[in-house]
Amino acid sequence: MKKLPNIITGLRFVFSILMLFQEAFSIGFFVFFALAAITDIIDGPIARKLNVSSKIGAILDSIADIFFALCIIVVVFPVIELTLLSYLLVGGVFFCKIISIIFTYVRFKEIISYHTTLIRVAAWFVFSFPIWVMFFNENIVVLVLSILMYVVYTEEFLITGLSKEKPSANIKSVFHKL
Repeated sequence: MKKLPNIITGLRFVFSILMLFQEAFSIGFFVFFALAAITDIIDGPIARKLNVSSKIGAILDSIADIFFALCIIVVVFPVIELTLLSYLLVGGVFFCKIISIIFTYVRFKEIISYHTTLIRVAAWFVFSFPIWVMFFNENIVVLVLSILMYVVYTEEFLITGLSKEKPSANIKSVFHKL
């Protein structure tokens, strides 16, 4: 039972990889997409319920989230029409995530994967990207989601920068730090 949350998180990698072998927007794609999303929903609450939350589990969860997002990009981006600006915005989001990881490591000699309320909400909007682009212009969706993620990383930078000591990865928001 102690390893159950990490096993569930590990399944996100499996479902994300299986998603890579599906045609974008197909039933198979959405089945593996949904299964990967469900693992993201349940791994954290199960870890907290079983009282087995760990730093490694939190980092694994963040890596699984990034991997899931990358797999979505690999499958969906080739079949939609994105502008250069959209590609730059997405690249900027990943760059900000890398800078955030480096900043927390330099500041606290540890990688902190924040799980703020804002990142949890933003993750749902970002992970539902394939659904959004079925109904709205893909470049507008990328713009809105990128702005949302830039706000998320601004909050992460503020939490890291304003903290005198290592903050909890589960801090609710920068306002809780202030």
